[in-house]
Amino acid sequence: RTADYLSDKILSLENGQALPGTLGETDLRFHLYHKGTRLDLLFKDYQGEHVELGRTEPIRDFLRDCDAVWLCLDAGGLADPAERLRREQEVEQIVEDYLATEAVAALHRPMALVLTKADLMPPDSTDLDAFAARRLSMTRHAIQSHAPRHGSFAVSSLGPRWPAALEPHGLEAPLTWLAGALQAQDEARLEWLWSAGVTLDVVERCVSAFGRRYPDAAATALQRQRLRTLTSRRRRRRSLIGLGAAACLVVALGSYDVFGRQSAERFAADHADEPAVVLSHWQTYQAQHPTRALFQPEATRSEETRLRELAAEAHRRECEARLADLRRRGADPDADPEATWQQFVSFRADYPEADVAADLHYLRDSVKARRDEAVAHKARQAYDDLVSAEQHSSDLPVLLAQSDRWLRLYPGNTQEADVRRRRDAYLARLDDRDLEGARAYSAREPLNFQTRREFYQRYLDRHPDGASRKEAAAALATIDADWDRHDFRAVRDHFLAKPGEIGELVARCRTYLAVHPQGQFKGAAGELLKWSERVTATNEYKVTLREGHFEKKIARFFSRGPDLSVELEVAGVRYGPSNITVNQYNPTWDYEFNRPVRWKLGDKVIIRVTDHDWKDRVVVEIASDDGDPLGMRLLNGEANSGPNWLTFASDFALPTLPKIE
Repeated sequence: RTADYLSDKILSLENGQALPGTLGETDLRFHLYHKGTRLDLLFKDYQGEHVELGRTEPIRDFLRDCDAVWLCLDAGGLADPAERLRREQEVEQIVEDYLATEAVAALHRPMALVLTKADLMPPDSTDLDAFAARRLSMTRHAIQSHAPRHGSFAVSSLGPRWPAALEPHGLEAPLTWLAGALQAQDEARLEWLWSAGVTLDVVERCVSAFGRRYPDAAATALQRQRLRTLTSRRRRRRSLIGLGAAACLVVALGSYDVFGRQSAERFAADHADEPAVVLSHWQTYQAQHPTRALFQPEATRSEETRLRELAAEAHRRECEARLADLRRRGADPDADPEATWQQFVSFRADYPEADVAADLHYLRDSVKARRDEAVAHKARQAYDDLVSAEQHSSDLPVLLAQSDRWLRLYPGNTQEADVRRRRDAYLARLDDRDLEGARAYSAREPLNFQTRREFYQRYLDRHPDGASRKEAAAALATIDADWDRHDFRAVRDHFLAKPGEIGELVARCRTYLAVHPQGQFKGAAGELLKWSERVTATNEYKVTLREGHFEKKIARFFSRGPDLSVELEVAGVRYGPSNITVNQYNPTWDYEFNRPVRWKLGDKVIIRVTDHDWKDRVVVEIASDDGDPLGMRLLNGEANSGPNWLTFASDFALPTLPKIE
């Protein structure tokens, strides 16, 4: 964009035309290459009035934020004292804006005085610095006071042969100064970062950026060496800190393990007659001191042997205690037989070696006999409750749950066969009741397909192995098929009655596909959606005029027959006319209109038949109704106007929908 912008300016100058004033701000982007350095430069071509005294415009914000400033003054306008004073005051304003925002006083930006149109300067002004001191003392003083890196330059785009040719001169000096000033400024900023105490990571990123911008500069190698030295120093410092921390950690862990072992030894001595308690304490010590083997390997090996001995002794004592308690409960007639039996089973699983006890088999038989007697008593009582509930209640789910609970708790008892028979009877009655409810609802509400499905599905969920599961599955399939046909019938009936109401048709098709994604008519619904999308946009259709039939009174008096042609008008655009058939009341044209007809939903279609005998006159006009959005149907098939008719063929057609049984 910069090249295009400047090329227009250069062409105007080469044609001897003075450039007009700038009316809007334009970004101009350049790449400046100087001694291995590549700088991306952004200049602004802005309206000069925006920097006049007292004006607050966006360009002043841009100038405040620049890395370097060229103060460009028109050398041809310096002869007028008033004009010169106003320009110098504008320069002072820019300098004041900068000084008000500068955060670091030592990092003033580079500024240069650039006198443009130097070809208009007086002949005795070869000493540019003396000329600036004489004519621009305020500006010269400002940049010398507030810009340690400053310069003065004179440039011109014209020469003695202009307008025959452009002869720019003096342009390389400000650019060379700019490259050197920016590099010096970046070096000063980098030095300030070193002295400002910022983190090393920030300095490292800044040095990397400086090196990418000035790869061949001597300062780049110096800054990188300085960074490497500081990085090595930091790495050594961190290594020493890490080694010291590791040594402290080793000493702390060793002391912690020694203290823990001493505490465990004292506890074991104080509880010598409680091996289980001592074993638990030693295990806690092992969990809390995972590094003990590193500092006390011999003690750790002896510790494992001691723990095995403690575990064996604790196991033996616990076995004796539980066996004694089991004997006591077995001899107690008031003890719970079921709880005693479960305690015996748990004891046998935990201590299989206890089978050598002389009275253990006798104890087992005694406990089991008491337990079996108690279970048989509870089974009889639960059976009597089931029979009583059956006689006084008709709540089949409650009876079924009660029989299931009996079979789960008392398998193998004498009443098991009768309970199973009763349970099968409950299931059969519940099966019939649930299915009858589904049948009745389907007969009562044939169009509530979702609820009908829920009734039959609920039956299958409750009775997955029910006697009528095949009937329920078949009913579900029938409901789905009826639902599918019912919903698509609504789509089909609407399309046949009102094919032009595309919005309602699309809504019904999408509803059908959402409810029946695998429905029998999903293909037809999809085709309707595609057709609806096609007719709502403008498309081209080939139209062929086949033949026609006209009553004889359309011909003129004293005529042997009409000379007829046909013209179409679609959406205000005329197509045709066709070829003329001479003296025919039943003409055959077989004429394809030379341009495809462009039509979309709602466009009006008009057919005009013109008699060219003697003088042209329209004898028949057939038009689509004002409320008919599908007027294109007139051009596919027969179009009538009283006894007169025409036959057309086109690639416009209404979708053909499948029949619904």
